[in-house]
Amino acid sequence: MFRRLLGLALGLGCMPATGMAQELTAGEAAVLPRLIDSVCIDLVEDSNGCEQVIVLANAASPDRADLMILRDWRTEPASEPLLIARNIAFNGAMWGMAPELDVAENGSLLLSSQQSGIGRFPWFQTYTIAYRDDRFVLAGFSYSTYDRAMGGGMNCDVNLLTGDYQVNAWSIDPETEDEVVALEETGQSDPLDLDVATLGTNAPFPAACEMGMAAWDVF
Repeated sequence: MFRRLLGLALGLGCMPATGMAQELTAGEAAVLPRLIDSVCIDLVEDSNGCEQVIVLANAASPDRADLMILRDWRTEPASEPLLIARNIAFNGAMWGMAPELDVAENGSLLLSSQQSGIGRFPWFQTYTIAYRDDRFVLAGFSYSTYDRAMGGGMNCDVNLLTGDYQVNAWSIDPETEDEVVALEETGQSDPLDLDVATLGTNAPFPAACEMGMAAWDVF
């Protein structure tokens, strides 16, 4: 229901200045068309209510998205910003290119981005975000891609807090059409301490994922 209401709000923001659109304030009309996704989840222990997580198209670069986490609106100070991470996710102009939010089984925040709308090599990426030691940290990184033309692909999943990873890469033999495993590995690398507020467009691509891309080697 909440997402349906968000869709209605977006529609109002995009309507011409007639009818119901006249009821929007200047602030609402400036922000609502940029709204991509939102969810209210309990991320901070010992806090009242739930934190409102919002993804907005970046005002200066609409092909990037900002992540904002606000304290519950029923607390004091109401809706206090807890995190503002500018340019943290890709935001394309077509279907299959928008970031989205979800909640992991353990209650962490999932911020996913993708480019599956066009091109030979669609990709999907997910950040797992957790609250640790009074700040939001990047706890996990997942990435997958595949070859639309020839088949095969690569996926990796890395727990950045422990260093545990799993990576797989495979291709399709063009003559037999059999799947050929290029890499199938689990292991542990050095943990990373990454503050979500400072990521922007400079988030690292974990070594395990680099290894998977090298093993796939479709280029």
